[in-house]
Amino acid sequence: MAGGGGWSASRYFCTASRGLEPLLREEVNLKLSATQVEQLSGKVFFTADADLKKLRSLKCAERLFLLVKKLPPIQIARHKGKVIHILQTYVIGESSDWLNIVAKWKSLQDLNKEEECTSNTTGTGLKRPAQQESGETRKRSKLELDEPPMTDFYESPTGQHDAQSVIQGSQQSKSPIQTPSSDELLNSEGQGAASSMNFRVSCRCSGKVAKMFTSQELGRVIGVALSRQLGWKAELRNPVLEVYVHLSDIHCVVGIPIVRLPLASRDYIKSAGLRSTVAWAMAYLADIKAGSLVLDPMCGLGTILLEAAKEWPNAYYHGVDNTASQLQMASANVCFAKLTSNIDLMRASVTELPLLTESMNVVICDIPFGKKFKISQDMKTIMPYILKEMVRVLSIGGTLVLLLSQELSLQMQQWQKLQSPPNNKGNLTAQQNTDTSPKELGSDPEENIGVQHVSVEKGQSDAETQIFAFLVPKGIFQVSLGVTEASIHKYKKIQIS
Repeated sequence: MAGGGGWSASRYFCTASRGLEPLLREEVNLKLSATQVEQLSGKVFFTADADLKKLRSLKCAERLFLLVKKLPPIQIARHKGKVIHILQTYVIGESSDWLNIVAKWKSLQDLNKEEECTSNTTGTGLKRPAQQESGETRKRSKLELDEPPMTDFYESPTGQHDAQSVIQGSQQSKSPIQTPSSDELLNSEGQGAASSMNFRVSCRCSGKVAKMFTSQELGRVIGVALSRQLGWKAELRNPVLEVYVHLSDIHCVVGIPIVRLPLASRDYIKSAGLRSTVAWAMAYLADIKAGSLVLDPMCGLGTILLEAAKEWPNAYYHGVDNTASQLQMASANVCFAKLTSNIDLMRASVTELPLLTESMNVVICDIPFGKKFKISQDMKTIMPYILKEMVRVLSIGGTLVLLLSQELSLQMQQWQKLQSPPNNKGNLTAQQNTDTSPKELGSDPEENIGVQHVSVEKGQSDAETQIFAFLVPKGIFQVSLGVTEASIHKYKKIQIS
């Protein structure tokens, strides 16, 4: 496998959060010029001749694997011993296939090692400060996952996927995969693997096979077969190679992780907020262009702004939040990512933004779910005022992207169906906004999550529908945030006469 443009095409797959597969498929096509792209639940398969740098540039993917094999589901027999024999033969297959895949993986690891050596030094050739290294080590230990965690994505993932197993049980802690030396893999002629090759198996199973075996049992079965056939040594703590196996009623997938850390683990984010892949997906849907003015009026820790500014650096980003502690952490994130020249932060309420009417090209926002912090008032009551202010500052032709809970998503769709022409002139003006904006009641802003208290008056029942007269829906994307389901809504603002 040659470097640069001389790379030979290989077959890969990425895992993705549920609902993001179509966006990952688009990203793979756009960034890698991939062929044979196939989208399944939780995974996207593709063929590409891209180098490691391009592969690692994927932002919508959780993890990246070199594909060993993708097979139809295993036919389950009644006899457990027979199933084990079928499983070993089916999953392992020919030794030569494994040796060829491992040779490709080794080439990628050599380049990965070179990149890590380069990134661990500054422009003067000095190592990074110890404080920075220790912070990154802690971050890696939290984000070293095989699949998106089955926890709320608003919290920094700290645990392993509950379906993951290894060939020597599940009680021991998972250690980083070590970069192999050449004598631990193939000899110079590529005839076989050295007997000192250390490996472990991470197994996930679902459907019929999960009713007969646990993930731990399947991991051991596959691990024993690999050890016998290839002469490899099972090693849980410090393996050279990891083998990932997913057995379901849909397919049997075997792969080798290309990089130790998940792609979703961003080295430029100090404090994690919204899951980075979901934040990137929202920014991708926002149609950000060079010179665009982008606003997140409830920015929290600034994750969406960080993802957008890294991917589209030629735009201008503004973050607003009414919570001092959130803004402080957002500022630390912006500084850590070295994006102070791209992102401005200010404290204000989303219901009274200190911005000119139609001054923003993009408004993008993760509406609070009330999971991490309490929301002082029913979001259904507050939402019309939030929407009205967002629409006011959004320019004609601009894009609005919102992440909503399932309940609020359904409410938004109901309001949209009931839309009626506004009784005032074309656009929401600054004066109109002042006349009907909610009034602050002196509440503690630390509990508001960027929202002031509002007083709901009679005769405002059609306020929601008037807002939607200015918005053309461009799609609703269902996404999983771990144990929480959510929806991304996209709109375009139009001129009403």
